[in-house]
Amino acid sequence: MKKKLEDVIVQKIFEILNYSLVKFIKPDITIDKVTNINEEGVKILKKKYEIEGIILDVDETLRKDMEMLPKCNEEWLDMMKKEFKVIVVSNGLDRRIEEFLEKKGIDYIGFANKPLKSNFKKACQRMNLNPEKVLMIGDSLVEDIYGAKRNNMFTAIVKSVEENEK
Repeated sequence: MKKKLEDVIVQKIFEILNYSLVKFIKPDITIDKVTNINEEGVKILKKKYEIEGIILDVDETLRKDMEMLPKCNEEWLDMMKKEFKVIVVSNGLDRRIEEFLEKKGIDYIGFANKPLKSNFKKACQRMNLNPEKVLMIGDSLVEDIYGAKRNNMFTAIVKSVEENEK
């Protein structure tokens, strides 16, 4: 499928903006995909950074193109839930994701208005954790990383997301 000129221009503008923002908004860690945080990574997060909870973004972090989560990310979520308190905070609202997370026993905050502080604080309150003990994992420098940094959280930016198996 060929991209429209307008889409290419918008993509380039976002790349330039993102490149510029990286100079000012710095995530604590960068990972290719959420699944790069494996058992060894969990040990490091707990021991070195004293992380007890994780806030996750959904779109372009746990899933791609509004699809359901790929199996590998579902399994990763199950592992993380055993190790940390986990909550999902999204600027969107997707009932399918909300129901999926509810079945897994994971809290969900939709229409979060990230990077505003309020729902980052609400997520920490729901986990009963101080922000300094929380890792925010997301794909957006502004919405996820900047928002979490404003709340004194440890941050990880995700470069890509696993696509659903076809």
